[in-house]
Amino acid sequence: MRASYSSKLSVANPETQFDRATILKVFAALVVITFLLRIFYSGQLYEDDGLWFTAAEEILRGKALYREIYFDKPPAIALVYAGLFKLFGAHILTIRLFTIICSIVISIVLYLFGKQLYDKRTGLIAAAMFAVFSTTYQEGHFQGLNTDFLMALPYTAGAYLMIRSRVYHRPVWTQSAWLALCGGILTGIASQINPKAAFNLVFFALFLFAARKWQLATWRRGNVLLFAFALAGFAIGALPFLIYIAATKSFSFYWLYVWDWGARYARYYPAWKIAVSALTQSFDYFASNNTLLIALAFVVVSVIKRSGKKQNDTKLATGAGFASDVILLLWLGVSYAGLAVGGRFFGHYFFQILPSLCLIGARGLIGIVSALKLRNITTDRAARKWNMRHALLALVAVGFVITLIRFHSRTVILAADWVRGTKSAATLEWFHEQLNHEERMAATAVRSLDDESQAEDQMSAEALRADSPRERGAEGPADYLFVWGYRPELYYWSGLIPASKYLSTQMLTGVPADVHYFGEDYRSILEENVTRAARAELARELDEVRPRYIVDELGSFNANLAFSNYPEFREIISGYRNVGMIKRFIIYHRRDFVKNHRKNSPDAQP
Repeated sequence: MRASYSSKLSVANPETQFDRATILKVFAALVVITFLLRIFYSGQLYEDDGLWFTAAEEILRGKALYREIYFDKPPAIALVYAGLFKLFGAHILTIRLFTIICSIVISIVLYLFGKQLYDKRTGLIAAAMFAVFSTTYQEGHFQGLNTDFLMALPYTAGAYLMIRSRVYHRPVWTQSAWLALCGGILTGIASQINPKAAFNLVFFALFLFAARKWQLATWRRGNVLLFAFALAGFAIGALPFLIYIAATKSFSFYWLYVWDWGARYARYYPAWKIAVSALTQSFDYFASNNTLLIALAFVVVSVIKRSGKKQNDTKLATGAGFASDVILLLWLGVSYAGLAVGGRFFGHYFFQILPSLCLIGARGLIGIVSALKLRNITTDRAARKWNMRHALLALVAVGFVITLIRFHSRTVILAADWVRGTKSAATLEWFHEQLNHEERMAATAVRSLDDESQAEDQMSAEALRADSPRERGAEGPADYLFVWGYRPELYYWSGLIPASKYLSTQMLTGVPADVHYFGEDYRSILEENVTRAARAELARELDEVRPRYIVDELGSFNANLAFSNYPEFREIISGYRNVGMIKRFIIYHRRDFVKNHRKNSPDAQP
């Protein structure tokens, strides 16, 4: 005989019962909402997009990831991009539509998660919260398909299956073992998108310990074996990616670029600076998404109050979701530890905690609303509590509206631009629009296109890349480009082929890409012999290909790290002429090519 975990953790309630038609209508609405909140951002490239795009296109060109393509992340995201490009073409819209689908699937998983731990209503609210709050923070970080967002799907589904593995009684042990194994497989896959997904295993270990100590599950035996199944699943999920790396003879580069570099990168800042960043960035995130903060505070206070009381097993099992609250708070805490392990708190890192926050948020909102349904208020103290809860609900509503206005005023502007068919002044002043504008200007110049000076704004990415080497194959030096710095977006916009495996200068200078723009405030985290060897390899690659253009993106920010500042490249640079700057890009043109000045070319320098 088996017992449903959700029935053990919550009380059936007529108000929480929804028929299939209602659920389908809700999800139909969520599909529309997700689409509208994201689709108008489909024209831009955002943070790190250039790396994913270029690595994927190089994979499709037959290059081996890591050995022939510098890449400092696990392989899954590059392989996903490559697969999408193979099926649908290397279009920005391909990625944006896939991101929308991912968001919808995560909402579905959160519905199942909330239904399992509480009821259908909680699950639906959690799904809706993810659809909205996955778009309400830093626009570039939250609209792009980055490692953290892609990880969120298998990471959330893995945690859900791990929790479900404690549903069944011993007579159906095999079902529990399969669920733990599948949860581990999904976590293993997620770890090959972002290593921080491995914190799901930490959560599962703590959950099994808590299940035994606090009676959070229907039985308490076999925890070690169940964790072993999850661990085996983790290995199975990661194995195909490791086989790919080994088959392409890239394992030593994978270890150096992903793990050795990653460990050094995490230790770049001192502990005090990481702590300050954790406080300031977390405050900014929760202030921006104050609804999540208020609901989280409500649940935390509720758990603290109830945990202080003596409760027998029956109350724990059938009380007001105490066990589920503890489980979700545990998952949130472990996920936040995963977020923090890299020593940075960039906006997209918060995707790791967002699924748990949405579940807790749904739980908290329902709790706040339920508290307002008290009747027969007869004492002044009860009346004060009732008024405070009304004020809290009003605060939630006002805060949510402020969040929407703050982060989706841009969506309205972009939608209006689409209707008018022209970009507004507000859009032209937008950071990401200006960044893409600079990149497209440089891409137009290095393609030596016969276009008007504003052609880069009038042409679509497909038109800009038309008849490029990506479309017809490389035929000579004019079809290659090298970008010094970290703007691989130029490779995508121009359709030119990278002249080197190094899509970033990190291994060439030893300076992380998020700090090498800061003038004197930087340091190398690699030994000089390592960076010198990498620069020597780059010099050989450039000497072999001799691309028509070399673009120095880093030199305009940091003269010490400029391409021309390194002795390994002096012979190479002597064959090029500095023909000026396009915005913040220094353009070098091969001297032995006949230059045809364009209206959109940079002014010649003596």
